[in-house]
Amino acid sequence: MVKAIIVDMEGVVRDSRNAFHHAYEYALSSVGLRLNSYPAETWKLRGYQEFNSLRNFLKLIYALSKSNEDITKVFWKKHVTEYLNGVMKEHVPPREIVDAMEANHLRFLMSPRTMRRIPPVRAGKIGVKLFKEDGLPVGVLTNSQKKYNDAWIEHKKMQDHFDLVVCSEEVGSPKPAPDGILAVCEKMKVKPKDAIYAGDTEADIIAAVKAGCMPIGIMSGGTDRKTLRALGATYVFDDLTDFALWHRRGGKP
Repeated sequence: MVKAIIVDMEGVVRDSRNAFHHAYEYALSSVGLRLNSYPAETWKLRGYQEFNSLRNFLKLIYALSKSNEDITKVFWKKHVTEYLNGVMKEHVPPREIVDAMEANHLRFLMSPRTMRRIPPVRAGKIGVKLFKEDGLPVGVLTNSQKKYNDAWIEHKKMQDHFDLVVCSEEVGSPKPAPDGILAVCEKMKVKPKDAIYAGDTEADIIAAVKAGCMPIGIMSGGTDRKTLRALGATYVFDDLTDFALWHRRGGKP
């Protein structure tokens, strides 16, 4: 019996694709580098489990910038993640560079102008509301920075949408480690087997499988449907509203 819904934020409830791309550009420019890609490409890169955490992603785009790699062509490689890991080994940023990029990434997202331009995913917001109407508590687990996440929720006046919000930095290892989901389940007083975790990336599905929750894939334009299913997603939906309506019907088409 399902007793709780846990959701990822980026791409599921929060439409952050363009803002994140420009934040990555700003982070790189702060250390004298340039990002050679488009928002859809950085969003797709973010979908790979190895690069889903912010610091790993910043290290990746640093390496790609240093190598003058055309990110569009990266996706033509037969083994994308192996290739990207090779590029990262050739161009390892000093820790202070990653720290500076991380700070500037946060600074960009926290600016009032950027905050106004990061809307909720309409279908995500409605989906959360539907689950709450059905009497299910809704928790959040995100790899995003806590300061940014809390500020965005307050800015959009969505505090009442969630029963619990946890950022990976509060619990140890980020997704795809299961630590965050297990912590949310413990705080919500539900067993993992009685919870559903809905996310849009490889890291989300892997973390849910490891935690023992039912993994649900949500399409956001990052990770494709086939990959989400192959990693263990029980079902994949176009958005959170589709999933909530399906669940309301008792899991029937």
